[in-house]
Amino acid sequence: MKAENTFQYNSPKYKDLLKEFRQNDGSKHMLIVFAGAFDSNRNAAVDELKREIIGEPVEIDLTEIVTPYEEESYAQIDAHLNDIPSDSSLVIFRNAEQLNGVYTAFSASITKYATPQEKYLLNKIKDINCPVLLEFNDLDQLDRTVTRTADSVVLFNPPSSLLESIAWKIKNLHVHGSRFLSPRPH
Repeated sequence: MKAENTFQYNSPKYKDLLKEFRQNDGSKHMLIVFAGAFDSNRNAAVDELKREIIGEPVEIDLTEIVTPYEEESYAQIDAHLNDIPSDSSLVIFRNAEQLNGVYTAFSASITKYATPQEKYLLNKIKDINCPVLLEFNDLDQLDRTVTRTADSVVLFNPPSSLLESIAWKIKNLHVHGSRFLSPRPH
């Protein structure tokens, strides 16, 4: 990850991002990435951005439009992007990990490359004339292509205090029906 555009939630750099977001007034493109499993803070940060804009944000769930089939995904991405009103002041893409393939560890490469769907979406959202938020529920699903393209990457790491950490781990315990995300190599 690029150190200059990656920082923690509630850090001084995050406060600077909020200032820049307020000054933008939804008129200029900027790509913001929220990534991490601490969903309470991530949801609070999304709500904070929503309060700063005039009108309602456009929210798009990528689980509904990105499929393993490239051409089908491209058509659905185009259709959803064409439906975005020109006067939008914020576009939120939820479940951005849907853009990623699965790392199987059976290849010779230790690097996970961006899928064609991910490259296509990142190329297309450059034309959106307002801030765009990509929301990753899991930090391990964030890849280099996204971090290089993003103006800001905000990390939502698990709590550090013992009591908050225990409560957070109990809340995030999955047994049956768990989603098995593939961790990215470091």
